[in-house]
Amino acid sequence: MKKIEPNTRELKTREFEAVCRKNGLALTIQRRTILEALASRSDHPTVDQVYEDIKDYLKGVSRTTVYRVLETFVSIGIARKISNPESKARFDADTKRHHHLTCIKCGKVLDLHDPTLDNLVPDTEAVREFDILDYSITFNGLCSCCQETAHYRP
Repeated sequence: MKKIEPNTRELKTREFEAVCRKNGLALTIQRRTILEALASRSDHPTVDQVYEDIKDYLKGVSRTTVYRVLETFVSIGIARKISNPESKARFDADTKRHHHLTCIKCGKVLDLHDPTLDNLVPDTEAVREFDILDYSITFNGLCSCCQETAHYRP
């Protein structure tokens, strides 16, 4: 698991506090702890991974609670839910527009920051009837580790 810089976690925590106040949500120890666990990771963890990170710290917390809190974070805009071929929800504390690379073998999800993908404007009839608010592109393939173990050759 790749860790995030402490300053990034602190900024995310301050953003979290402001958004919770704006939305009338209590700043519970569960929410704060789950956010810190999510914001400290860059590997787009599943509910189970976040649960494993906090279960010893928050005695009695359930996976269901972690799931509900993460879904609340998504609904108020301080986290994103990422789709992937595993069909397991993964979560990302980085809400700025960025894209993802997803390994179809091991499920690893990596951030892709490519400014050329940030200003795409589809030119189709369907888009004229739809107001696009945001988007994220996911590229599916094999990570370098899975390429080596599968003897994959492009």
